[in-house]
Amino acid sequence: MNLKLLSLISAAAVFGAWNARAVDFEKEVLPIFKDRCFDCHQKERTDPKTGKLKKPKGKFRMDSAALLMKGGEEGKNVVPGKPDESTVYTSVVVPESDDKAMPPEGKGERLTKDQQELIKKWIAEGANFGAWKGAAD
Repeated sequence: MNLKLLSLISAAAVFGAWNARAVDFEKEVLPIFKDRCFDCHQKERTDPKTGKLKKPKGKFRMDSAALLMKGGEEGKNVVPGKPDESTVYTSVVVPESDDKAMPPEGKGERLTKDQQELIKKWIAEGANFGAWKGAAD
């Protein structure tokens, strides 16, 4: 067997193994949510910079597994097994000019394609949170 073909087969096997691996919510998805979503979608609190009360946007909290699954004004934001019906995914892939785009225009950089695909895969796999429960209230 020629070396080039063997390299291609090896690369395909490695990619297939990675693709077949389940997404680890706590290690892979939660850091994205904490970094990019929690500021607007967490427990009501006083903003230390402005002193103003900040409420979760769209009445949607992402700082607990139960509340993430409950959803907000838009209804179910995570539909296990159905990323295309889950606004947690669809809102990060629509064009930035779309009213439903997250983060909203001017409120931060969009998620990378890799981050989008990771969230899509996590939802498609059933949106398993592992041991993470998040905020108690």
